[in-house]
This record gives sequence, C-alpha cells and structure tokens, in this order.
Amino acid sequence: MSPEETPRIEAAELARRRARLWDRVIAAQTAVLPAGAPSWLWNPEHGAARQTALETLLPEPFDRALACLRVLGAAHPEWAVGLPLDRLIEPYLASSFPPALLAEAVERALGEPLGLAGSARWLIHARGAAHVPPRAAARLLPEVARWALEHPVPRNRTETLELLAQVQSPFVVPLLHAVLAGFFTSRTEAPEVAELFHLFGDPETFFVDDDLVRGTSDRAYAALLLARRGERGIRPRVRELMETATPADFHALALALETLEAAS
Repeated sequence: MSPEETPRIEAAELARRRARLWDRVIAAQTAVLPAGAPSWLWNPEHGAARQTALETLLPEPFDRALACLRVLGAAHPEWAVGLPLDRLIEPYLASSFPPALLAEAVERALGEPLGLAGSARWLIHARGAAHVPPRAAARLLPEVARWALEHPVPRNRTETLELLAQVQSPFVVPLLHAVLAGFFTSRTEAPEVAELFHLFGDPETFFVDDDLVRGTSDRAYAALLLARRGERGIRPRVRELMETATPADFHALALALETLEAAS
C-alpha cells in the first residue's frame, strides 16, 4: 500500500463504519414506530409526504407525539447530529400539537429511557420548552436538565447550561450551584453507544457564549452563569477552583470574579 493510498482507504473505512452505525440508529428508530413505517421516512426528498405518513401510521395525536419523542430518544446521542427524520420531528412537535397535549406526552415519556432521552433532546436542544405551558415547562425542565447534565456527550451538557442561562424559574440557581459544586458526574455509555458519538460527534464542546473558550468545563461555565445572576457567595469556591484550573477554566472563573466585582 502506497502512502498516497492510505488516507483514501482510511476514509473509505470510516465511511463504511458510519454507514453501519447510521443503519443501527435507523433500526432503533424504526423499532419504536408501528409496523409498516416506510423506509423513505428518513429520506428528505419525500418532503411533506413523510409527515403524512407519520399521521397515517399514528392517527391519534397523543400516540403520535409520544412516538415522536421516542424516535428522538433513539436518535444519535449527540443532539447536534441528526438524521433527516430527527430534523423533521423536532419542529413538527412544536407546530402540530396543542401545548397541553405535548406536556402530557412528555410526562408519560419521562418514565421510560428512550422517552426521557427524547424529551431532553426536544425540550432543550430543539427548545421545545417554549411550546408547552409555562407551568408544565417549570415542572418538566428540572427533570430533563438533571438527566442532561450527566450526559456523556460534552456538547449536550453545554447546550443544557446555555438553556438554563435563559430560564428565570426558581429551580435554575440551585441547579447551577449543584453543577459548580461538582454534584453531577457524566454517565458512562455502553461501547456501542459511545462509538456513535466518537464517529460522528465532536469529542469536545463549543460555546455560543463569546466569553468562553473551547475546553471550558461545566463547573467553570456554571460559575460564570451564577456570577451573572449576582450570586456573590460563590467567590470562595471559584478561588479554590482557580488554584488547579486549566487555562480555559481559569479564564471563565476569572470572568466570574470580574463580573461579581463589577456588580458590587
């Protein structure tokens, strides 16, 4: 094998592995749909016919909403990586069901692993929390956020913190304090699941917050979010974390202290 051939062969093998893993995700999503789901549901070229197919397969709105949440739960574990069916379902849930029905479907889904995973993905990543009644969102978000803050995919945890940064409900500040204190530990996924996000997902996280740099930990980000809410009591813990912080974390922690000083 020549040196010129090696990259091409490696790329071809990676493509084959990705295709096999996509097939596995599609099989998992098919398993939560009624028998007879057409294979072209995953083909965006079929356009609006895919929505019609879902409504034909699942004529009862509650059953359809619940199945959609399960499909999202069977999707790729990195929320930012999605199949065409995921990209159809995320906005479809928001636009096609009454808010109260969506809240009821999420309540039911939280009692099962796929339903919990799909509800977290939709409420947080797809910003579905804005499409359920406010009281329901205040009740449902803490549960899915706690689950998501222990997700093995770093970007999913970051997305959770980014959403919490925008939420003013009373549960947010205690939850951020728990993150800062290190109460959350990332779950360890089975090798076949971990393989999915190692092949498709980003091994690091990134931020929409321009003040942060790549590699910032959840704890350091939580410190900055708490500082922006004027939580002065975090200063001792922030200074303690700075003693052993990475450069990225030190930057975020220093910003937290600066924010608190500016507000004093």
